[in-house]
Order: sequence, then C-alpha cells, then structure tokens
Amino acid sequence: MTTMSAAFLTDPAQRVRASVVGIANGRSGRRAAGGAAIAWSGDLFVTSSHVVTTSQATIVTPDGRAVPGEVVRRDAERDIAVVRAAGAGVPAAIAGDPYALRSGSLVFAVGHPFGVRDAVSVGVLQAVSPLPRGYGLNGKGSLVWVQADVRLAPGNSGGPLADAHGRVIGVAAMVVSGVALAVPAPEVERLLSGLT
Repeated sequence: MTTMSAAFLTDPAQRVRASVVGIANGRSGRRAAGGAAIAWSGDLFVTSSHVVTTSQATIVTPDGRAVPGEVVRRDAERDIAVVRAAGAGVPAAIAGDPYALRSGSLVFAVGHPFGVRDAVSVGVLQAVSPLPRGYGLNGKGSLVWVQADVRLAPGNSGGPLADAHGRVIGVAAMVVSGVALAVPAPEVERLLSGLT
C-alpha cells in the first residue's frame, strides 16, 4: 500500500511543492530559510507567525531567488502571518476544505525539515476539532485544528498540509503528543479577507 500511495501522490505533491517557498526573518538576502510559506493568492504568502517574528521577511523561491517581503497581517493566537512579496512569481496553491474530509483520509505535508528542501511526508487525517483538555497549548486548546498522523520537524512550520488531490487544507503549526496540528484553511481565508 505504501508504494501505491506514493505513486498516487506524485502529481499532487509536485503541484503543491511548486507553491511552497522558504522564508526567513528580515531582509538579509540569504537563501537559507527557517521555515516554509505557501503562495496563497497573488503576491500574498501564508506562514506560521512564529516563523516570521519581525515585520520584514525574505521569501526564497523554488528557483532559489531571495525576494523581500513585508508582514501585512498577523494572528498570534492562530499562529498565522501573511507576507506580501511582490515579484516572487510563485503559483498560488489551491485551497481545500478540511471539514469535507473523513477521518482516515490520506494527507501529506510539504516543507523544509532540517533544511531539506520540499520534503514530503504522508499520513492520515485524524480529526478536525479542538484538542481535549490538558494539552498545554497556552489557551489554544479550544481552537479547532486539523489533526493528522504526519511527521513534522523544524522547517515544516508554515508549510501546507494537503489532501490527496493537492488541495491545501491547513497550515502546519506544531506537533503535540506526536500529532501534527495545522490551522484550517477556512481560518486562513478569513485572515486574508480584504488583502487581495
């Protein structure tokens, strides 16, 4: 089944990878990046708020260009930031609806874990719901998360969690007790309202 799954996801994974960039704090012009970001719409990129902690960022495109960007919106509670980077020329991802999926659906994450560019990890959707009490998320436990059995590592933060068709259903945020948590795509769309 693993071989069949890998073959089945090859094309969707390639489409998603084309919309994933590296991102780093500030306008250093460096080509190294501390996390991932998703080309969402036009010149807007979405990433985790904890990845870009300053008002400026550098987008590292799939072809290696360093493009200056500016954080134009941030939701620290949701751990989401929106960066505008004109001229990056990266195709926008297609957003999906995590609420339309069933538990056990195949999902995959794309990011730059430990500096490895555009790595893909595959797993299954566990739930789209708040976490049970007692998980120590500093008050964030009541928020709805896309929860998946997908391997995430440093460098995956801010990258996409996608369904088997290559639609981005969430933005990877953290791992809690071995479960990958992502901000649902509809929450991202709400944050982007009025910016495009």
